[in-house]
Amino acid sequence: MSPDHQSIDSAVLDAIDGGVVVIDRAEHIVQWNAWMASASRLSSADVRGKSLSEVFPDADLKRLSAAVRSALTVGASTTFSHSLNPSLLPLHTRAGRELLHAVTVSPVDSAAEPLCLVFVSDVTLAARREKYLRDQQNARYNAIVESAADAIITTDSEGVIQFANPAAVSQFGYALDELVGQSTIMLFDQDSGWSALWRAAIDGAQSVNSRELTALRKDGTRTYVEASAARWTMSSRVFVTVILRDVNERRALDAALRASEEHARQAAEELAQLNRTLEQRVEERSAQLMAAEQALRQSQKMEAIGQLTGGIAHDFNNLLQGIMGALHVTRRLIDAGRIGETDRFITGAYESANRAASLTHRLLAFSRQQPIDPRPLNQNQLIISVEELLRRTLGETVQMKFELAECLWLVQCDGNQLENAILNLAINARDAMPRGGELTIQTANVVLSAAESRAREVQPGEYVRLSIRDNGMGMPPEIQSRAFDPFFTTKPIGKGTGLGLSMVYGFVKQSGGATTLDSREGQGTTIEICLPRYHGELDEDSVEQERNEPPRAAANEVVLVVEDEGIVRMLVVQVLKDLGYHALEADSGAAALRILHSEQRIDLLITDLGLPDINGRELAERSVVKRKGLKVLFMTGYAERVGGGGAWQREHEVITKPFDMDALSARIRDLIER
Repeated sequence: MSPDHQSIDSAVLDAIDGGVVVIDRAEHIVQWNAWMASASRLSSADVRGKSLSEVFPDADLKRLSAAVRSALTVGASTTFSHSLNPSLLPLHTRAGRELLHAVTVSPVDSAAEPLCLVFVSDVTLAARREKYLRDQQNARYNAIVESAADAIITTDSEGVIQFANPAAVSQFGYALDELVGQSTIMLFDQDSGWSALWRAAIDGAQSVNSRELTALRKDGTRTYVEASAARWTMSSRVFVTVILRDVNERRALDAALRASEEHARQAAEELAQLNRTLEQRVEERSAQLMAAEQALRQSQKMEAIGQLTGGIAHDFNNLLQGIMGALHVTRRLIDAGRIGETDRFITGAYESANRAASLTHRLLAFSRQQPIDPRPLNQNQLIISVEELLRRTLGETVQMKFELAECLWLVQCDGNQLENAILNLAINARDAMPRGGELTIQTANVVLSAAESRAREVQPGEYVRLSIRDNGMGMPPEIQSRAFDPFFTTKPIGKGTGLGLSMVYGFVKQSGGATTLDSREGQGTTIEICLPRYHGELDEDSVEQERNEPPRAAANEVVLVVEDEGIVRMLVVQVLKDLGYHALEADSGAAALRILHSEQRIDLLITDLGLPDINGRELAERSVVKRKGLKVLFMTGYAERVGGGGAWQREHEVITKPFDMDALSARIRDLIER
């Protein structure tokens, strides 16, 4: 360095965690810190007095050189991010891998002459994290489409199929390679309206409302689908994605309903003709009335099923639209390199998926098919724990009052389900008091007599009663009689699903208890939940501890995953590998038994309950023959009971689909350490 240059303290530069290059007015290197020497394998002495192009002759430095000149001449600063300008300089980590970096060029005030400072920062970890998040987003999208029950196909602007999901392959009977590359004309009866629907989408409609079409399977048979089409573009190309829902069962139900109505009509006509003799008319009329009553019950059943399926389809279509739309926008943002804008759309898709899972849980709760995790519970403690949440939810216009009994008996139920029930009932009470009011939550130990238990349809005995009382508008008798019906709501459209009270009723019934409602117009409503007393101790270990990070595996721990659904198996195995477990996998019970009967170490068996050949419970029982005390975690989306018996059942847990991956990680760790 010439004595004219005003140097920067080398010790200060070497202490900086990043590359620092000082360049003089002639664009020659004046100083070069230790970080740059390590990343370039060139010492400060090797580069002093040289230009960047002489030091890195094989690198394309046009943009960097222009930024240096701009800093020296007009004092401008420039930043090159890695995502837009990868590998400006040929730098490497100590392990010899390419070092991903960002570069900032800035002018430096100097009394002697203008200087330029080039700062290089290591963004290798950030770039890897960005790639990981991008891969996760694509995996979520693929998982949703691949596991969808509805057939999904995507065509180009000529109507040629570019993509078909597994449901489409199953629905139409073609192999995947027989669908992709073919025109959609071969899939539809041309008189059914397919061409009009597709043309409306391709001509610019953002979304085409669903309509029923006649489709043709490979074997020549006809099937009926409800089709919705949406147009989208990528890289200036136009595509149309079509969702095809199988409506054969719905058509069959409609046909059955029409047949039932026709049968009732014929029965009425025949009844009118039976006026020959009084004795014969009485006998025949009695028989026909019984048939008419049965037909009426069937008709009402069909109406209820129609209302139920219509409500489900409406809510799920809204949720699926939110998921698919958010993922579509996310993919376009990723393709455009606008990664920072994707977070709210990913969050929206995740929230819609959670709402879909919540809707499924409510339906299962109403039908008493919701998988529950009953544990000993003190209701007073649960109410106290959700008090703050209730106050925030109800707002300042609702005054809360608690009357909690001392020495309250324990109950055995699913705490999460009971918490949801309390929140649902509190929200209903708030809505019944639009101008504010008082909400009282009361607990008490009660003994139901024979008469009281008959009225509640439970066994006589000891119960814990939870009462939620408001002083709102109340309900007329006709509303009270339908309050627990699914999808029945008095709220405006979009303000309620009509599943709140039916979910509470189903959960309480499934837990062996009873729900009663007492309401008077203008005076308020009281809803009571009676759950059987639990004669045992509170299990303190059952309270799950919060974890900031998913628990990792200990050394050499091995987990066997048995799941016939490929995407679910892949996700669970990936979570295990990320946590440091050695993961084995099997797609059937028979394949799992071969591993279980080998000498391979296995610390935990994770299995779906509904395997196609050997169900999960039987697999666990048969594994005991070879592996005494093997710990088992069952996965299920239904209310299947593990059943059976034996000592092995003390070493098993059940987790309900869909589950959070962090929750799965915690259950795995807790079960292995038990």
